[in-house]
Amino acid sequence: MSIQSPSALSRSLSPKRELWLLLTLAGIQFTHILDFMIMMPLGPQFTQIFAITDAQFGMLVSAYTLAAGVSGLLAATYLDKFDRKKLLLALYVLFGLATLACGLAPTYDSLMLARVLAGIFGGVLSALSQTIIADVIPFERRGRAMGIVMTSFSVSTVAGVPLGLFLA
Repeated sequence: MSIQSPSALSRSLSPKRELWLLLTLAGIQFTHILDFMIMMPLGPQFTQIFAITDAQFGMLVSAYTLAAGVSGLLAATYLDKFDRKKLLLALYVLFGLATLACGLAPTYDSLMLARVLAGIFGGVLSALSQTIIADVIPFERRGRAMGIVMTSFSVSTVAGVPLGLFLA
């Protein structure tokens, strides 16, 4: 099934498939925001491990957010040219690889590069999730659908800091 044809797909989704789609998009949104939030409580560990200043650590956090914001805005102009499902899968794999690269980064510079890449892919994923909702969910249920997906944003911001502290 392709997510490219909005009118045909919105008519063909059963309530169960619609819920699974929304939960999938919510999971993607959750991991994207969690990837950002989990860094914040790890500042003392990162400054010690990489022998960096607090300002350099702040740049690690900011680089992700800036990359996500810019990529999300830029991607909005190009998302309509691609098959939504394939793009979502490809971007999520790239996001996962960039996040893995963050965990395996041996130097500050490599961590910064991996954070920027994770932010770029995460920002596009966020924009793409909203686009998919607009494409496949009928107008009457779109507010509820957005609410389900955006709830994951709130949950990840609440869960991210304690999870980061637990891991630290």
